[in-house]
Amino acid sequence: MTTTSRLNVIPMHLLGIGIALFGFYIGETVLSTLFSAAISPTGLAVFKWAVVGLLIGFVLIPEDDSLSSIGLTQPNWLDVLVGIGLFVVGLISVGLASQIVGMLGLESSIGGNGTEGTVGVRSLTVGLFVGLTAAITEEVMYRGYALERTESVTNSTWFAGTVTAILFVVLHYGSHGIGGLLLITPLAALLTAAYVWRRNLFVPIIGHALINSGWSFVQLVTRLLESV
Repeated sequence: MTTTSRLNVIPMHLLGIGIALFGFYIGETVLSTLFSAAISPTGLAVFKWAVVGLLIGFVLIPEDDSLSSIGLTQPNWLDVLVGIGLFVVGLISVGLASQIVGMLGLESSIGGNGTEGTVGVRSLTVGLFVGLTAAITEEVMYRGYALERTESVTNSTWFAGTVTAILFVVLHYGSHGIGGLLLITPLAALLTAAYVWRRNLFVPIIGHALINSGWSFVQLVTRLLESV
């Protein structure tokens, strides 16, 4: 980063952190209000890419920083293996958490992608697009930018990791419900811990993307079996 006083850097970082943490939620709310209807999953995915593009532009131009400052660097073989391991552990955590959710009698829409009533290639394609979009864009926003900049402002990795993970979970309430939050909580902790360990955004992206893709595939197979 270019040499500027800390007092000049912090306000800029606070603006970026606000965009990273609340950009998706505020944007979706505004769009739904303007069009008086819920945005389609595909439309919402496109919007998420636009917000991430805005944030990346914010890093490169106003902040005059590099993408490596938000964890976007080339992964090595260990990063890839950790990402795959994150997927495996994440699935186990979801399985265990789902047992608790079931025992509590809570409902969850986790894994829904807006194509639950359809079967076929289009359903899988839309599900994969929405799932991969969520994995990549959410990791850039929460684990990459928000965590890194919050840590820079507060000088505390624990505070940055905890706050961004909690907000990541809480802001999923509208689309996943209470049960979904219980399933997402261990995933948020795992994704955050993996990123803090490796400091490479491709680690949580790989784990997150594989989990989302797995959900889409399982949903398609389930619907195909139900339609037989």
